[in-house]
Amino acid sequence: MKKLGIVLVVLLIGAFVFANGQGEESGQKAMTLRVTNTLPLDHPMNMALQQFAEGVAERTAGQVKVDLFPNSQLGGNEEMVEGVQLGTIDMCNQFAGAFANYVPEMEVLALAFLFQSEDHLYASLNGKAGDILAEALLKKGFVPLGYFYGGSRSLMNNVRPINRPADLNGLKIRTIPTNITLEGINRMGAIATPMSQADVYSALEQGVLDGWENSPITLYTLKLYEVTDYVSWTRHFMTPDLFAISAKTWGKLSDDQKKIITEEAQKAVAYERSIWAENTQKAIDALKAEGVEFNDVADLDAFRKATSSLWNEYEDKYKNGLIDAVLSAAK
Repeated sequence: MKKLGIVLVVLLIGAFVFANGQGEESGQKAMTLRVTNTLPLDHPMNMALQQFAEGVAERTAGQVKVDLFPNSQLGGNEEMVEGVQLGTIDMCNQFAGAFANYVPEMEVLALAFLFQSEDHLYASLNGKAGDILAEALLKKGFVPLGYFYGGSRSLMNNVRPINRPADLNGLKIRTIPTNITLEGINRMGAIATPMSQADVYSALEQGVLDGWENSPITLYTLKLYEVTDYVSWTRHFMTPDLFAISAKTWGKLSDDQKKIITEEAQKAVAYERSIWAENTQKAIDALKAEGVEFNDVADLDAFRKATSSLWNEYEDKYKNGLIDAVLSAAK
């Protein structure tokens, strides 16, 4: 009995030491993970990431801490994705098409007018299409944790409301620097201009750009309404933001830590999606109060027809059934 009592005391001390970050013999040293994006702190995605960080810290008893670096603090779109791939940045959430430089299949998610609705998008990501993308991401060093909803992206500019492709003639419109987004905007009739999000404000202010394309929430939270006059509801891209962790960082985590991070990421995704619609309407109301003009597009079918041939071109390019899987998810 005496020996048993000693064993229990030792176990209790060991548990106490581990919980207070001193259990180096166990191999579970405290870790601080950096997560970044191009968005301001009050954006729904960063609200979700703050919840994620709190959940991970609590459930790992402080053994895994997550520090958030919003507003392109660790680089622009391309730099942060490269950092995650190399392992110099632990995690990021980023426009899914921005991963295409490493995982070409990801650009399919940025095909213009591919998704019919938010439900269609979710069904695709939770089904065969999501499985195809996950396999491709893992091969290139990205562990997908989930997809944040980024709403739909519409055209924004300082020249005129856009109602038909001809209205875009001669307009320099910024988009994410990936081939698929550039091609989509060009076929819609504009001069697609690749640029990091962090540089858009000054480019609009100086007249280097005529406009850009994104969601009302991003327009509002980045205060780009100060240099943007018109929003035309094209809703051409309904591309999610991938929340991913570096495979190199993933390999340093214990199985329990991986489970916690995976579960807290799913909670964050659900939370972000739940607050997106409410925050979108608030942003639209605030933008109108700032003088931004919104218009429904008179001939949206003309934009769809101008870009629809891209679907077949990209299915022929990859021959992996990805686009067919996306389209089938709508049924």
